Amino acid sequence: MDQARQLLRKYCRRGDTAAFNSFYRSQADRLWRFLRARGCNEQDAYDLLGEAFLRFIQVVCRDLRAPVALLYRIAINLQIDHYRRQQASPLVSDMPEPPPGPAEPAAARERREFVRALLKTLPEGEQNLLLMRYWIGLTHKEIAGVLQLPAGTVRRQCAQAMKKLKQRWQEEDRE
Repeated sequence: MDQARQLLRKYCRRGDTAAFNSFYRSQADRLWRFLRARGCNEQDAYDLLGEAFLRFIQVVCRDLRAPVALLYRIAINLQIDHYRRQQASPLVSDMPEPPPGPAEPAAARERREFVRALLKTLPEGEQNLLLMRYWIGLTHKEIAGVLQLPAGTVRRQCAQAMKKLKQRWQEEDRE
């Protein structure tokens, strides 16, 4: 994540908007997918993404230690506020179904649906950890920054959640 910090350092010190645009391009799609996975519809995810970057740009130059974690914390807080206003609950279990690829074999589609169903059986916190780690592709360190936990704790919790998921998979295979 040093690259993100370097880009933002250029933006903060020299006003280099091209550097900020590069940071935006590197993070926007991942953050949008994360918001969608947490239950936002497509339009809300775009709206929250824009608001998150707007708030991020206002505070990022004060502290460049963990910019990606800061961006995700802002987005999560905005999403929680959004759902509170709508009196809804941000559940990962309501994760939108990605459109099937034209060449996606039926077996791959069935396996994806099976994994998705197993993921829904985990507690929400474990679902979020696994989504951030394996679906969005954040590192343990980045997730630790988002959740404000030590990286070792995140690593352990991810391993435990994955172990539960594997156990449930094996139990389903036996049936």
